Amino acid sequence: TPLPADAVTMSPVQVKVDAKTSTVGRIVTLVASVAGVSDAVVVVEGAPAGACAIAAAPDAGDLEGVATCARYLASLATAEGEAARLGGVESPEADAEVSEWLTRAVTEYGVAGDPIAEDKLEALDAHLLSRTFVANGSYRATVADLVTYGCVRDAVGALSEDKRTALVNLTRWCDHIGGAYGGDDIFGKLPMRHAEFPDVLGVFRAMNDPNVDKKLKERGGTGGPTKQEQKDAKRKGAGTFADVGDDAKGKDAGADDKKNAAPAEGKKKEKKEKKEKAPKEPPAKKEVNVSVLDIRVGTIVKCWEHPGADKLWVEEIDVGEDKARQVVSGLRAFKTSEQMTGARVLCLCNVKKGPLREQMSEGMVMCASNEDHTTVDFVVPPEGAKNGERVTFAGFEGEPVEVLVPKKKMFEACAPKLRTDADGVACYDGVPFMTSAGPCASSLKEAFIK
Repeated sequence: TPLPADAVTMSPVQVKVDAKTSTVGRIVTLVASVAGVSDAVVVVEGAPAGACAIAAAPDAGDLEGVATCARYLASLATAEGEAARLGGVESPEADAEVSEWLTRAVTEYGVAGDPIAEDKLEALDAHLLSRTFVANGSYRATVADLVTYGCVRDAVGALSEDKRTALVNLTRWCDHIGGAYGGDDIFGKLPMRHAEFPDVLGVFRAMNDPNVDKKLKERGGTGGPTKQEQKDAKRKGAGTFADVGDDAKGKDAGADDKKNAAPAEGKKKEKKEKKEKAPKEPPAKKEVNVSVLDIRVGTIVKCWEHPGADKLWVEEIDVGEDKARQVVSGLRAFKTSEQMTGARVLCLCNVKKGPLREQMSEGMVMCASNEDHTTVDFVVPPEGAKNGERVTFAGFEGEPVEVLVPKKKMFEACAPKLRTDADGVACYDGVPFMTSAGPCASSLKEAFIK
């Protein structure tokens, strides 16, 4: 829950750590800084080595552990939407992955500042090969990045230059978190070489400076001949521009100038008479709406625990195709296996397929959630709607895109308008999720749909 506007004048949140300069103390300072709540957080010393605790946290009670306290501090972010994004609770999948990485950071890398085995750093380097941040699909750092960074930063800094070069993905990620999110100010700048590039922008500015002589610009600031001067030199039979001085431009040059004067003037007049073409207006961007989403009615026919993540279910969903789709969902904190198996659900079928913690996921179960993501329930199709039927929205006709490319943020563009109304009916911008048997609904009223 975000702090109220007058949080700075209220009693600050007191976080007890082993030492302010320890790994734990610096992690807490970094998370509070990125969340923008440094003024509302007081870090005190006195906890056992590697420990972190918050006593009587508002709306949370007593908290213990680096991961738990860091996530709570992230939830205090005051910027609009920042608490959910930084805390990784924008979707059940993101919530599960951020939780997993917070646990891994503390257990695998540790917070005591001890050396970290090279194979663990190499595994993290391989994970970051195709990612900017540790959690899949994140477009900015989450609290998982900040805590993981704090746990490994000193170990990466202690590596030899050759080893850091070999672990290029890990080094690049550490350098980015340090520079873009304030890690350098707290943990120190990572010793590494940055490529030096010529000042192309400076040259460009000089070339467009109205105070610079026009011919000097044409010569690129070198003092050599311009292209026109080189052509004139060749036309007069000189070998180079240096051979053509003022004395060599005698009568012949004057005669040539006269011959060329009239045609040149004529061309100038023709150019002036030509009408300037009006600049073309850029085509208007097509507004993304719910018609791009391929939402279908389905039934969960099988469900089992994810072998590598304690907050994820893996399920098979019948959406009217020849083969059931395998989907990974972060619903183990909200649904039992019995509640999952046989459930009638809506499945978003055109999300980009890919592994989620090494288990293939081919869709996303649509769920309603309260604002702080403590209560989640399915969006359920009406009785009589057949598996595979596509959900429609009046006034938003059109075929869905084949794949929701993550970079285009199509689902994110629709998400703010996906909500249940006062009766629990699932809607997009007030328009119900419709099937041939009627609208879809959830037990949660006026809730977000993700």
